[in-house]
Amino acid sequence: MRKEGKKMDFEEFKNELMDLITEEINDRGLEDISLKFTTVDSPDGVTDRLMVSVGDSKMSMAFRLNDIFKDVQNGESMDDAVYKMVNTIEANVSVIKTKEQDVKSFVTDYEKVKDNTYLRLIPGDSPILKDTPHKMIEDMALVVNIHLESFSDANGRSVVVVSKPLMEMYGIDENQLFADAEKNSLANEPMVFTPLGDMIKHLIEAEELPSPEDVGIVTYIATNKSGFQGAAVAAYPDFCEKAAEAIGGSFYMLPSSVHEFILIKDDGTPKAKDLNAMVKNVNETVLEAKDFLSDQCYHYDAKAKVLETGLKYADKVKQKKGGVR
Repeated sequence: MRKEGKKMDFEEFKNELMDLITEEINDRGLEDISLKFTTVDSPDGVTDRLMVSVGDSKMSMAFRLNDIFKDVQNGESMDDAVYKMVNTIEANVSVIKTKEQDVKSFVTDYEKVKDNTYLRLIPGDSPILKDTPHKMIEDMALVVNIHLESFSDANGRSVVVVSKPLMEMYGIDENQLFADAEKNSLANEPMVFTPLGDMIKHLIEAEELPSPEDVGIVTYIATNKSGFQGAAVAAYPDFCEKAAEAIGGSFYMLPSSVHEFILIKDDGTPKAKDLNAMVKNVNETVLEAKDFLSDQCYHYDAKAKVLETGLKYADKVKQKKGGVR
């Protein structure tokens, strides 16, 4: 196992990780496993991965190296990181061997897929968009996920983003693809608005703090029923109208992750720059890269029925005030 020493850079980390995982795989007697480093175009950007293959199977496991490196930098031992990774590999070897054909059969048949498609919001500069049907919403992109419910486990959901080649193989167009995904999303993952005070009720009570509403800040969390990739509710046909009804008028939207938005009622005080700074700080210091959506806040004008970035709205307000003068 690893000898403690100076702090590693990313390349040193990768090399040591490869050596330690190979050693642990051999110690456990796991056979016919291949390891390689690669970069992958993913919804959140180009990511470094450790790909783990079993025999001749075209299915593989992919570990996000930057996330593991960050954990090690933050104090997790290399030994612990390796044990967890090899435990995952060992647990999924048989799954890859037995389910490859089932996954292929499911994903390539649109009659099986269409009831398992859902809307998903990802960053608008994602590298996958060049080969993926999508619709832009300001600086975000709406794509379609296939949820592989039968192949998911307690560790998380398995999903596949529909690519252009996959859509063409299905023999459908973008209109049908998005219509089916929207239908499933509305039926099975309805939008949910929860006052922030209700979500942190126990903390507020324990610390004897006022709720956000008590101090004049009307704040809601907007997500879907499951909370998984719930930011997609922003693309639902009547989202903005329903949100305005819940919050009581115009509002700002803060993308706290791909799973939810924070809605803050617009009290007439300019705040786009401050909110953007807040969002960016959380994205850089708290959020995992795979959960990143945007560094910008958005604004919905309930009277004009317009959704745009907070900065665009602030510029319009500024120009309007300048015109009055």
